[in-house]
Amino acid sequence: MDDRTTPRPRGLAQIILALSPADGLVAVPVGEQYRWADTALRLTPGFERRPDGTYALHEVDTAKPNLLALAENARRHRVHLFGGARPYLGDYATALADGLPGAWTVKVEVYAHPVWQGDLVPLLWDSGELIGAVEHSRIPYAANLTNGAGIELLLVERPGSAHEYLLGCFASTPFDDNYADPLAPSSVVLPSEAAHAAGLVTGTFLPSYERAVHERLLAAIEAAHGRLEELHAEWTAIQQSGRYSDGTLLDPATLGHTEQQYLEESSVEWRRLRPHAAELLSHVRPVSGAEDSASLDRLHQLLHPDAAEPSWPAAPSSPAALPPGTAETLRRWRTDAPALLRQARAARPIGPASTVWPAIPAVGKAPPSALGRAPRSR
Repeated sequence: MDDRTTPRPRGLAQIILALSPADGLVAVPVGEQYRWADTALRLTPGFERRPDGTYALHEVDTAKPNLLALAENARRHRVHLFGGARPYLGDYATALADGLPGAWTVKVEVYAHPVWQGDLVPLLWDSGELIGAVEHSRIPYAANLTNGAGIELLLVERPGSAHEYLLGCFASTPFDDNYADPLAPSSVVLPSEAAHAAGLVTGTFLPSYERAVHERLLAAIEAAHGRLEELHAEWTAIQQSGRYSDGTLLDPATLGHTEQQYLEESSVEWRRLRPHAAELLSHVRPVSGAEDSASLDRLHQLLHPDAAEPSWPAAPSSPAALPPGTAETLRRWRTDAPALLRQARAARPIGPASTVWPAIPAVGKAPPSALGRAPRSR
Protein backbone atom coordinates (compact mmCIF):
# COMPACT_ATOMS: atom_id res chain seq x y z
CA MET A 1 0.00 0.00 0.00
CA ASP A 2 1.09 3.58 -0.72
CA ASP A 3 1.23 6.54 1.63
CA ARG A 4 -1.59 9.00 2.16
CA THR A 5 -0.74 11.46 -0.61
CA THR A 6 -3.46 11.80 -3.22
CA PRO A 7 -3.04 8.73 -5.46
CA ARG A 8 -1.97 9.09 -9.04
CA PRO A 9 -3.63 6.81 -11.58
CA ARG A 10 -1.90 3.42 -11.47
CA GLY A 11 -3.86 0.67 -13.13
CA LEU A 12 -7.43 0.79 -14.35
CA ALA A 13 -9.00 0.26 -10.91
CA GLN A 14 -8.03 1.49 -7.44
CA ILE A 15 -9.40 1.38 -3.94
CA ILE A 16 -8.47 4.30 -1.67
CA LEU A 17 -8.59 3.49 2.05
CA ALA A 18 -9.01 6.19 4.68
CA LEU A 19 -9.45 6.16 8.45
CA SER A 20 -12.52 7.68 10.09
CA PRO A 21 -13.14 7.97 13.85
CA ALA A 22 -16.88 7.79 13.17
CA ASP A 23 -17.05 5.23 10.35
CA GLY A 24 -13.97 3.07 10.83
CA LEU A 25 -12.20 2.24 7.58
CA VAL A 26 -13.64 3.98 4.51
CA ALA A 27 -12.95 2.53 1.05
CA VAL A 28 -13.47 4.46 -2.19
CA PRO A 29 -13.53 2.53 -5.50
CA VAL A 30 -12.17 4.64 -8.39
CA GLY A 31 -10.49 4.38 -11.78
CA GLU A 32 -11.47 3.82 -15.39
CA GLN A 33 -12.55 0.32 -14.39
CA TYR A 34 -13.92 1.33 -10.99
CA ARG A 35 -16.50 -1.44 -11.26
CA TRP A 36 -13.71 -3.96 -10.70
CA ALA A 37 -12.88 -2.14 -7.45
CA ASP A 38 -16.56 -2.02 -6.54
CA THR A 39 -16.83 -5.78 -7.12
CA ALA A 40 -13.80 -6.47 -4.93
CA LEU A 41 -15.34 -4.52 -2.08
CA ARG A 42 -18.76 -6.15 -2.46
CA LEU A 43 -17.13 -9.56 -2.23
CA THR A 44 -15.20 -8.66 0.92
CA PRO A 45 -16.98 -9.42 4.24
CA GLY A 46 -17.58 -6.47 6.55
CA PHE A 47 -17.56 -3.68 3.98
CA GLU A 48 -20.96 -1.96 3.66
CA ARG A 49 -21.75 0.15 0.62
CA ARG A 50 -23.04 3.67 1.38
CA PRO A 51 -25.28 5.96 -0.70
CA ASP A 52 -22.38 8.18 -1.79
CA GLY A 53 -20.57 5.21 -3.39
CA THR A 54 -18.05 4.64 -0.60
CA TYR A 55 -17.77 1.55 1.60
CA ALA A 56 -17.24 1.41 5.37
CA LEU A 57 -15.72 -1.28 7.59
CA HIS A 58 -16.82 -0.30 11.09
CA GLU A 59 -14.96 -2.84 13.25
CA VAL A 60 -11.39 -1.70 12.67
CA ASP A 61 -9.89 -3.40 15.73
CA THR A 62 -10.76 -6.84 14.36
CA ALA A 63 -10.36 -5.97 10.71
CA LYS A 64 -7.25 -8.04 9.88
CA PRO A 65 -9.17 -10.94 8.29
CA ASN A 66 -11.29 -8.48 6.31
CA LEU A 67 -8.23 -6.66 5.03
CA LEU A 68 -6.57 -9.91 4.01
CA ALA A 69 -9.73 -10.86 2.14
CA LEU A 70 -9.82 -7.43 0.50
CA ALA A 71 -6.20 -7.78 -0.61
CA GLU A 72 -6.97 -11.15 -2.18
CA ASN A 73 -10.12 -9.87 -3.91
CA ALA A 74 -8.21 -6.84 -5.16
CA ARG A 75 -5.50 -9.09 -6.60
CA ARG A 76 -8.04 -11.26 -8.37
CA HIS A 77 -9.79 -8.26 -9.91
CA ARG A 78 -6.59 -6.36 -10.78
CA VAL A 79 -7.31 -3.57 -8.32
CA HIS A 80 -4.55 -1.41 -6.79
CA LEU A 81 -4.92 -0.53 -3.08
CA PHE A 82 -3.95 2.84 -1.60
CA GLY A 83 -3.88 3.18 2.17
CA GLY A 84 -1.66 4.44 4.94
CA ALA A 85 -2.63 6.97 7.60
CA ARG A 86 -4.97 8.94 5.33
CA PRO A 87 -7.82 10.59 7.30
CA TYR A 88 -11.23 10.45 5.66
CA LEU A 89 -12.03 13.65 3.77
CA GLY A 90 -15.64 13.62 4.96
CA ASP A 91 -14.55 13.88 8.59
CA TYR A 92 -12.27 16.83 7.86
CA ALA A 93 -15.05 18.54 5.89
CA THR A 94 -17.51 18.08 8.75
CA ALA A 95 -15.05 19.45 11.32
CA LEU A 96 -14.33 22.40 9.04
CA ALA A 97 -18.04 23.12 8.54
CA ASP A 98 -18.61 23.03 12.30
CA GLY A 99 -16.13 25.89 12.68
CA LEU A 100 -17.73 28.14 10.05
CA PRO A 101 -20.41 30.74 10.82
CA GLY A 102 -23.96 29.55 10.20
CA ALA A 103 -25.29 26.08 9.50
CA TRP A 104 -23.53 24.07 6.80
CA THR A 105 -24.35 20.79 5.10
CA VAL A 106 -21.55 18.45 4.00
CA LYS A 107 -21.85 15.95 1.17
CA VAL A 108 -19.07 13.73 -0.17
CA GLU A 109 -19.03 13.16 -3.94
CA VAL A 110 -17.03 10.40 -5.60
CA TYR A 111 -15.71 10.95 -9.11
CA ALA A 112 -14.98 7.29 -9.69
CA HIS A 113 -14.24 7.57 -13.40
CA PRO A 114 -11.54 10.16 -14.16
CA VAL A 115 -13.70 12.01 -16.70
CA TRP A 116 -16.40 12.72 -14.13
CA GLN A 117 -14.40 15.40 -12.35
CA GLY A 118 -14.45 17.38 -15.61
CA ASP A 119 -18.09 18.24 -14.88
CA LEU A 120 -16.81 20.53 -12.13
CA VAL A 121 -14.79 22.79 -14.44
CA PRO A 122 -17.61 24.98 -15.84
CA LEU A 123 -19.24 25.21 -12.41
CA LEU A 124 -16.22 26.26 -10.36
CA TRP A 125 -15.59 29.97 -9.89
CA ASP A 126 -11.93 30.12 -9.02
CA SER A 127 -8.76 31.98 -9.95
CA GLY A 128 -6.45 29.92 -7.77
CA GLU A 129 -4.98 26.46 -7.43
CA LEU A 130 -8.24 24.51 -7.21
CA ILE A 131 -9.37 24.95 -10.80
CA GLY A 132 -5.94 23.86 -12.04
CA ALA A 133 -6.02 20.79 -9.82
CA VAL A 134 -9.44 19.77 -11.11
CA GLU A 135 -8.33 20.28 -14.71
CA HIS A 136 -4.92 18.64 -14.56
CA SER A 137 -4.73 16.33 -11.52
CA ARG A 138 -6.72 13.32 -10.41
CA ILE A 139 -9.45 14.30 -7.94
CA PRO A 140 -11.10 10.99 -6.97
CA TYR A 141 -13.52 12.54 -4.50
CA ALA A 142 -14.45 15.86 -2.92
CA ALA A 143 -16.72 17.35 -0.29
CA ASN A 144 -19.41 19.92 -1.02
CA LEU A 145 -20.19 22.41 1.75
CA THR A 146 -23.40 24.43 1.43
CA ASN A 147 -24.90 26.89 3.88
CA GLY A 148 -28.45 27.18 2.51
CA ALA A 149 -27.88 30.88 1.76
CA GLY A 150 -26.41 30.53 -1.70
CA ILE A 151 -22.80 29.67 -0.86
CA GLU A 152 -21.48 26.34 -2.14
CA LEU A 153 -17.85 25.36 -1.56
CA LEU A 154 -15.70 22.53 -2.86
CA LEU A 155 -13.07 20.86 -0.67
CA VAL A 156 -10.45 18.45 -2.05
CA GLU A 157 -7.20 16.93 -0.89
CA ARG A 158 -4.37 19.00 -2.31
CA PRO A 159 -2.67 16.94 -5.04
CA GLY A 160 0.83 15.91 -4.08
CA SER A 161 0.43 16.89 -0.43
CA ALA A 162 -0.06 14.62 2.55
CA HIS A 163 -1.32 17.25 4.96
CA GLU A 164 -3.11 20.00 3.02
CA TYR A 165 -6.45 20.67 1.36
CA LEU A 166 -7.82 23.06 -1.25
CA LEU A 167 -11.06 24.97 -0.77
CA GLY A 168 -12.80 26.99 -3.47
CA CYS A 169 -16.29 27.93 -4.50
CA PHE A 170 -18.93 27.37 -7.11
CA ALA A 171 -20.41 30.41 -8.77
CA SER A 172 -23.44 31.99 -7.17
CA THR A 173 -26.66 31.81 -9.13
CA PRO A 174 -27.66 32.94 -11.69
CA PHE A 175 -24.18 33.15 -13.26
CA ASP A 176 -23.24 30.40 -15.69
CA ASP A 177 -20.13 31.72 -17.49
CA ASN A 178 -17.57 31.17 -14.76
CA TYR A 179 -14.40 29.84 -16.35
CA ALA A 180 -11.50 32.31 -16.19
CA ASP A 181 -13.78 35.04 -14.87
CA PRO A 182 -11.50 37.94 -13.84
CA LEU A 183 -13.51 38.63 -10.69
CA ALA A 184 -13.37 35.04 -9.38
CA PRO A 185 -11.98 34.69 -5.85
CA SER A 186 -8.89 32.56 -5.31
CA SER A 187 -9.13 29.17 -3.65
CA VAL A 188 -7.25 28.75 -0.39
CA VAL A 189 -4.81 26.10 0.85
CA LEU A 190 -5.92 24.70 4.20
CA PRO A 191 -3.82 22.93 6.85
CA SER A 192 -4.66 19.57 8.39
CA GLU A 193 -5.99 21.15 11.62
CA ALA A 194 -9.66 21.78 10.89
CA ALA A 195 -10.03 24.44 13.59
CA HIS A 196 -7.15 26.47 12.15
CA ALA A 197 -8.55 25.96 8.66
CA ALA A 198 -11.98 27.23 9.72
CA GLY A 199 -10.35 30.43 10.96
CA LEU A 200 -8.66 30.94 7.59
CA VAL A 201 -11.90 30.35 5.71
CA THR A 202 -13.88 32.68 7.97
CA GLY A 203 -11.29 35.43 8.08
CA THR A 204 -9.96 35.31 4.53
CA PHE A 205 -11.85 33.22 2.00
CA LEU A 206 -15.48 34.03 2.82
CA PRO A 207 -14.88 37.82 2.87
CA SER A 208 -13.12 37.48 -0.49
CA TYR A 209 -16.03 35.48 -1.82
CA GLU A 210 -18.64 37.99 -0.65
CA ARG A 211 -16.69 40.87 -2.17
CA ALA A 212 -16.26 39.01 -5.47
CA VAL A 213 -19.98 38.21 -5.68
CA HIS A 214 -20.85 41.85 -5.07
CA GLU A 215 -18.40 43.08 -7.71
CA ARG A 216 -19.62 40.55 -10.25
CA LEU A 217 -23.27 41.46 -9.73
CA LEU A 218 -22.43 45.14 -10.00
CA ALA A 219 -20.41 44.64 -13.18
CA ALA A 220 -23.16 42.59 -14.81
CA ILE A 221 -25.83 45.17 -14.00
CA GLU A 222 -23.70 48.10 -15.13
CA ALA A 223 -23.09 46.37 -18.47
CA ALA A 224 -26.74 45.54 -19.12
CA HIS A 225 -27.97 48.92 -17.89
CA GLY A 226 -25.48 50.69 -20.12
CA ARG A 227 -26.78 48.75 -23.09
CA LEU A 228 -30.36 49.69 -22.21
CA GLU A 229 -29.37 53.35 -22.09
CA GLU A 230 -27.70 53.07 -25.51
CA LEU A 231 -30.79 51.46 -27.04
CA HIS A 232 -33.07 54.08 -25.51
CA ALA A 233 -30.88 56.94 -26.75
CA GLU A 234 -30.85 55.43 -30.24
CA TRP A 235 -34.63 54.98 -30.30
CA THR A 236 -35.19 58.53 -28.99
CA ALA A 237 -32.89 59.98 -31.65
CA ILE A 238 -34.79 58.13 -34.39
CA GLN A 239 -38.12 59.47 -33.12
CA GLN A 240 -36.88 63.04 -32.86
CA SER A 241 -34.96 63.19 -36.15
CA GLY A 242 -37.20 61.08 -38.33
CA ARG A 243 -34.11 59.30 -39.61
CA TYR A 244 -32.22 56.16 -38.83
CA SER A 245 -28.68 56.54 -37.50
CA ASP A 246 -27.33 55.74 -40.98
CA GLY A 247 -29.16 58.81 -42.32
CA THR A 248 -31.94 56.95 -44.07
CA LEU A 249 -35.27 58.78 -43.93
CA LEU A 250 -37.73 57.04 -41.62
CA ASP A 251 -40.85 55.73 -43.31
CA PRO A 252 -43.74 56.49 -40.90
CA ALA A 253 -45.24 53.12 -41.80
CA THR A 254 -42.23 51.35 -40.28
CA LEU A 255 -42.25 53.30 -37.01
CA GLY A 256 -44.15 50.57 -35.17
CA HIS A 257 -41.74 47.93 -36.46
CA THR A 258 -38.76 49.97 -35.30
CA GLU A 259 -40.28 50.45 -31.87
CA GLN A 260 -40.84 46.70 -31.64
CA GLN A 261 -37.18 46.14 -32.44
CA TYR A 262 -36.24 48.52 -29.63
CA LEU A 263 -38.48 46.72 -27.14
CA GLU A 264 -37.28 43.27 -28.16
CA GLU A 265 -33.59 44.16 -27.97
CA SER A 266 -34.14 45.93 -24.65
CA SER A 267 -36.05 42.96 -23.26
CA VAL A 268 -33.01 40.75 -23.89
CA GLU A 269 -30.88 42.99 -21.66
CA TRP A 270 -33.66 43.27 -19.08
CA ARG A 271 -33.98 39.50 -18.76
CA ARG A 272 -30.21 39.30 -18.36
CA LEU A 273 -29.97 41.88 -15.61
CA ARG A 274 -33.17 41.23 -13.69
CA PRO A 275 -32.00 38.26 -11.53
CA HIS A 276 -28.68 40.01 -10.87
CA ALA A 277 -30.43 43.22 -9.90
CA ALA A 278 -32.77 41.38 -7.55
CA GLU A 279 -29.80 39.76 -5.82
CA LEU A 280 -27.77 42.96 -5.61
CA LEU A 281 -30.75 44.86 -4.25
CA SER A 282 -30.78 42.55 -1.23
CA HIS A 283 -27.17 43.58 -0.50
CA VAL A 284 -27.75 47.33 -0.22
CA ARG A 285 -30.85 47.84 1.91
CA PRO A 286 -31.65 49.75 4.02
CA VAL A 287 -30.04 52.98 2.84
CA SER A 288 -29.97 56.56 4.01
CA GLY A 289 -31.45 59.32 1.91
CA ALA A 290 -35.15 59.62 1.16
CA GLU A 291 -34.72 59.83 -2.62
CA ASP A 292 -32.60 56.73 -3.03
CA SER A 293 -34.69 54.86 -0.48
CA ALA A 294 -37.84 55.55 -2.48
CA SER A 295 -36.09 54.43 -5.69
CA LEU A 296 -35.00 51.17 -4.08
CA ASP A 297 -38.53 50.55 -2.81
CA ARG A 298 -39.86 50.99 -6.33
CA LEU A 299 -37.19 48.67 -7.72
CA HIS A 300 -38.12 46.05 -5.16
CA GLN A 301 -41.70 46.15 -6.44
CA LEU A 302 -40.45 45.98 -10.03
CA LEU A 303 -38.04 43.09 -9.47
CA HIS A 304 -40.26 41.14 -7.06
CA PRO A 305 -43.80 41.56 -8.44
CA ASP A 306 -46.78 40.10 -6.65
CA ALA A 307 -47.75 36.61 -7.69
CA ALA A 308 -50.91 38.01 -9.24
CA GLU A 309 -48.93 40.08 -11.73
CA PRO A 310 -48.01 38.46 -15.05
CA SER A 311 -44.44 37.22 -15.10
CA TRP A 312 -41.91 38.27 -17.71
CA PRO A 313 -41.56 35.54 -20.35
CA ALA A 314 -38.36 33.54 -20.29
CA ALA A 315 -37.48 34.04 -23.95
CA PRO A 316 -39.75 36.16 -26.14
CA SER A 317 -39.41 34.95 -29.72
CA SER A 318 -42.08 37.05 -31.41
CA PRO A 319 -43.75 40.46 -30.95
CA ALA A 320 -46.75 38.74 -29.36
CA ALA A 321 -44.46 37.30 -26.65
CA LEU A 322 -43.73 40.72 -25.17
CA PRO A 323 -46.18 41.35 -22.32
CA PRO A 324 -48.25 44.52 -22.04
CA GLY A 325 -46.41 47.25 -20.20
CA THR A 326 -42.95 46.35 -21.52
CA ALA A 327 -42.11 49.95 -22.32
CA GLU A 328 -43.30 51.07 -18.88
CA THR A 329 -41.22 48.37 -17.19
CA LEU A 330 -38.13 49.56 -19.02
CA ARG A 331 -38.91 53.17 -18.15
CA ARG A 332 -39.28 52.31 -14.46
CA TRP A 333 -35.97 50.49 -14.45
CA ARG A 334 -34.13 53.30 -16.22
CA THR A 335 -35.53 55.85 -13.77
CA ASP A 336 -34.50 54.09 -10.56
CA ALA A 337 -31.48 52.01 -11.61
CA PRO A 338 -28.96 54.82 -10.92
CA ALA A 339 -29.92 54.72 -7.23
CA LEU A 340 -29.24 50.99 -7.07
CA LEU A 341 -25.88 51.35 -8.79
CA ARG A 342 -24.93 54.27 -6.57
CA GLN A 343 -25.84 52.47 -3.37
CA ALA A 344 -24.23 49.21 -4.51
CA ARG A 345 -20.92 50.98 -5.13
CA ALA A 346 -21.11 52.49 -1.66
CA ALA A 347 -22.02 49.15 -0.06
CA ARG A 348 -19.04 47.13 -1.30
CA PRO A 349 -18.14 44.52 1.36
CA ILE A 350 -14.81 44.94 3.11
CA GLY A 351 -12.42 42.15 2.17
CA PRO A 352 -9.22 40.96 3.85
CA ALA A 353 -6.65 43.70 4.18
CA SER A 354 -4.05 41.71 2.23
CA THR A 355 -6.27 41.24 -0.79
CA VAL A 356 -5.80 43.39 -3.89
CA TRP A 357 -9.15 43.55 -5.64
CA PRO A 358 -9.25 43.61 -9.44
CA ALA A 359 -10.92 46.49 -11.18
CA ILE A 360 -14.25 45.76 -12.80
CA PRO A 361 -13.39 44.74 -16.37
CA ALA A 362 -14.40 46.99 -19.21
CA VAL A 363 -17.68 46.00 -20.77
CA GLY A 364 -17.22 44.32 -24.14
CA LYS A 365 -18.69 45.99 -27.15
CA ALA A 366 -22.27 44.92 -27.65
CA PRO A 367 -23.40 43.56 -31.02
CA PRO A 368 -24.69 46.28 -33.33
CA SER A 369 -28.32 47.19 -32.92
CA ALA A 370 -30.82 46.79 -35.75
CA LEU A 371 -32.51 50.05 -34.74
CA GLY A 372 -30.20 52.33 -36.68
CA ARG A 373 -30.77 50.66 -40.06
CA ALA A 374 -33.72 51.01 -42.38
CA PRO A 375 -35.65 47.78 -42.90
CA ARG A 376 -34.66 45.89 -46.01
CA SER A 377 -37.23 46.02 -48.76
CA ARG A 378 -38.67 42.69 -49.80
